Amino acid sequence: MLSQANICVVDTLRSFKEVQVPVCFLVPTKTGIEKSIMDATKSVRDFLLEKGVHNFSTQGQGIESKILIPTILVSGGEFVDTKTSLYRPEIKSGDPRVWIYKLGDYAEPGDLLAITVNEEKLVVVNCSKSNVQQLVNRSHANFNHLFYGTVVGLSTDADELLSMMRNIANRGYVTTLRAGDTGVGYTLETLLGIAANSSKAPDFRGIEIKSGRSRSQRSGRTTVFSQVPNWKMSRLKGSRDILYTRGRYHETKHRMQLFHELSASKINSYNMKLDLDFNQNLLHQVCKEHDGVTIDVSWELEVLKKRLSEKHKETFWVSAETKGKSGSEFEEFLYSSVKHTGAADVTVFPTLLETGVVTLDYTIKETKPGTAKDQGYLFKIASKNLDLLFSRVETYSLI
Repeated sequence: MLSQANICVVDTLRSFKEVQVPVCFLVPTKTGIEKSIMDATKSVRDFLLEKGVHNFSTQGQGIESKILIPTILVSGGEFVDTKTSLYRPEIKSGDPRVWIYKLGDYAEPGDLLAITVNEEKLVVVNCSKSNVQQLVNRSHANFNHLFYGTVVGLSTDADELLSMMRNIANRGYVTTLRAGDTGVGYTLETLLGIAANSSKAPDFRGIEIKSGRSRSQRSGRTTVFSQVPNWKMSRLKGSRDILYTRGRYHETKHRMQLFHELSASKINSYNMKLDLDFNQNLLHQVCKEHDGVTIDVSWELEVLKKRLSEKHKETFWVSAETKGKSGSEFEEFLYSSVKHTGAADVTVFPTLLETGVVTLDYTIKETKPGTAKDQGYLFKIASKNLDLLFSRVETYSLI
C-alpha cells in the first residue's frame, strides 16, 4: 500500500515527471525485507508489461520459470549493479512476486521505491534514502547517463491548431457566444469552426480541447473524463438508486440531490469514499456505516484506463482571462495560453486514484419525485497536478 510510504508519493512522482522518466512504486513491508520477497502489485505488473519487460500472466509457476532482470539499485548516492527476480510460486494461485537482490542492505520497511526501465535493465531508486530532486537534475552525471529525456515537439495538426488559437488571441477579448459556465469552451470551439456535439471523441483531428477560466484553473479542478459505473456488477443499479440511497434533501431547492467529491484518501462528510481493489482490478465507491463498509457501485480499472487513453492521446488545456460577470451573456474571454499534454500515462492512473490526486464527482439531482438525472460521473484532477497524469507537458503563450 502506497499509504505506508514514509515520504510523499505525489511529490516524488512529480520529480520524475519533470524529466519525463516514467515510474511505478513499491513500498516494502517488514516481512518483505526480512524474507526478501515482495508482492508484484498490479501497478508494477502493468508497468513492466507496458514497457515490454515482463508479462506475469504468461509466466509459469515454480522456480524453474523464474526470470532475472539486470538491475541498477540507486540509494543514498550509490549506484549498485544487481538483479531482480520475477516469479510466481507454486503455492496457491501463484501470486506474482518480485525481489531486488541486495535490497535489504539499502532499504527499510516503509521506504518508497521507484521502478523504471533503462533499455533492458530495471532501475530501482530508493527515494526515501536519496535526494530525488538532486538525482534527476540534469547536472547529475550518473542519472543523466541512464536517462536523457527528449522533449517531443508539436505534431503537424497540433502546430496548426496552436496557430489558429493565436489568431483568435490576437483579436483580444471576445464576447461569449453562450451564457453559463460552458461559455468559455463553446466560444473557443465555435471560433475554431468546431461544431458543438455530444461525442466522446477528441475535438480537432484527434486532439482534445479543454478550456477554462484562468482564475479557476489556478486553484480549481478540471474534468479528465466521465465514466458511468458498471451497473451489472454494482449493488446499486443506476443514478436513481445512488441518489435515493446516499443523497440528501435540499431544503431551498426542494429536491433530493448528491453533488459531492469522492476520494480514495479520505472519507467525505457523507461517509463515502473510493476504494481500490487491486486483486479484482476494480474501483469501488463505498460507504462506511455503523455495521461496516458497504460497496455501492464499481468500475473496472481497465475500462477507466482505456477511457483515459482514448480521451487524451493529445490535449490542449486552454486558459482564458475574463472580463465581466462570470457566466453572464456579457462575459468576455482572452485566450491567453495553452498547456499541451502528450499521451496519458495510464500506468500511473491507479496511483493517482489511490493517493487522492484524481477524485470523482457525483452530480445527481431529482428532476421530479422518483426521477433522477446525472451530469456525468466526473473523474477530476487539480489543474496544478496535470503534469502527473501525462507523459509530457509543455506550455505555450498565445499572446
